[in-house]
Amino acid sequence: MNFAEIRKSLFDAKGRFFPIFITLFLCLILFLIVNLIDRYFQISQALVENNVIHRITIVFLLIVSFSIFLISYYTYPQTNGNRLLIIGFTFLTGGILYWIKILDIHTYSVDQFNTPKCTLLLWLLIHFINGICFSVFTTIRFKNKYVIKRRYLFALTAVIVIVPLLILKSPLIKQEYLINNAGLTSLSQIILGLSSLLHVYTLYLIIKKYKSTDKIALKVLSCGLILMFFSQVALINIKQVYDVNNVLSEFYIAISYALLFYSFYIESISKPYIQLSKAKEELEGYILEMDKLVDTRTIELRGMYEKLMADQEIARGMQMSMLPSGLPENEYVAFSAGYVPAERLSGDFYNVFKIDETRFGICVGDVSGHGVSAAMLSIFSFQKMQSLMEETAGEGMTIPSMVLTHLYESFNSANFNDDMYIVMLYGVFNTQTGILSYASGGLNTTPLRIRPDGSIQELDNDGFAICKLGNVLKPKFINRQVLLFPGDKLLIYTDGLVDARDSSNNEYSIKRLKEVIIKHNKWSIDHLTESIIKDVNKFVGKKPADDITLLAMDILPPF
Repeated sequence: MNFAEIRKSLFDAKGRFFPIFITLFLCLILFLIVNLIDRYFQISQALVENNVIHRITIVFLLIVSFSIFLISYYTYPQTNGNRLLIIGFTFLTGGILYWIKILDIHTYSVDQFNTPKCTLLLWLLIHFINGICFSVFTTIRFKNKYVIKRRYLFALTAVIVIVPLLILKSPLIKQEYLINNAGLTSLSQIILGLSSLLHVYTLYLIIKKYKSTDKIALKVLSCGLILMFFSQVALINIKQVYDVNNVLSEFYIAISYALLFYSFYIESISKPYIQLSKAKEELEGYILEMDKLVDTRTIELRGMYEKLMADQEIARGMQMSMLPSGLPENEYVAFSAGYVPAERLSGDFYNVFKIDETRFGICVGDVSGHGVSAAMLSIFSFQKMQSLMEETAGEGMTIPSMVLTHLYESFNSANFNDDMYIVMLYGVFNTQTGILSYASGGLNTTPLRIRPDGSIQELDNDGFAICKLGNVLKPKFINRQVLLFPGDKLLIYTDGLVDARDSSNNEYSIKRLKEVIIKHNKWSIDHLTESIIKDVNKFVGKKPADDITLLAMDILPPF
């Protein structure tokens, strides 16, 4: 190690161990100064005659001892600190011994407890118990995974307290065994010497641990142990109980107890809050990072949403372009439609087109689902019917069952999911004969024929849906015919109309639809469809849950 490294180590030691060096230095200086003053001014005699300082110190030590015990006892369920719990019960033992010194016990008088024998014996026991406890505390590794039964520690404390009571009561222990005119006896000095060695040993282990961990609680504990050591040094030098060295010993131990209280406060109460504060700061950092990530993802999602909306708008434009902008008519027939999509993209579709001069093709359908997939499926239906119209010059659209068969086969040839389907009704109306030929592709509503007198006839509409069962089933679509007379009206609609529900979950129903038809039948076909749409919107009171589509046909009278 070169000089620079040595200098760096010294400065590091000065910074980390400075409070420990200062404590050691001040304790030594105070001990020398007090004994020097006592030699010239003889203040020991005054202290012996008036032991008020001694009583105040005992009360302070009693309060601190019980405070340390209460901290370790009530924080144990949260910290599981077995070391701190044992230290707490050690201070409880010392606190009870201090209590014996200041309270009147029934078996003894106060005067008995103020005897030099009692005072000195209690001091010796407290120092010795502290020495043993602290050395065990630092030597043995207590595993916090084992929970100590606190009632056992209470029992052990009771035994340790009973022992000095028995010793005090015993006539075998005499005062001259502990102190005489020359000061402490050899027995007392040996007890204090052993206790001092235990404190020095404990101090060595604590400083060694502090060097590797740099915990502030260990630094404070080291300073407290130095004060405890000097308390015993001062006690060894007493000439009589309550003299200046006795008071100095009590002063040292009072300051050491205050430091130990602060050390255990840091370890048991302050430390968890510091850890909680650090965890809170880390959590706030995580939250800040999460907020940034959420903001980034929100921007990305907003962009994706805007793109989706743009794509939906394109799909909606394509879908709306498939719907007829105007419905064809002549002097024999008129058409009117009502259309309310549940979303921007609908799954319903309708169409009316002119096959030739006398025949009109009509179509109403509903596809599975809503949104983009439903819109694409409805566009598929339009395209297939349009291609069939163009390829056959209209002849392929004259037989409804053939049209549905072609659409069924095309649907099964396409790569659609198995859960997708189309339900529809396709019909051809001949204006010369008045016959409506139609076939059902599974449309689950009943077409309504409305007579001029207001009576309503429900037409047959059984049929098979256009779905992905082409490999196992080839359904036969049936052509049906109905003769329509001038003044008759025909209404074809999807299930979104009669299944619409209000806020109380009541169904619109075909019954209410018929009531509206009867009420508005005498008016034009456009007025009828507008009245139905207006009534169902009023009934629902909000955006419908399913698409609503209806197509009405009016057979016009010849005059």
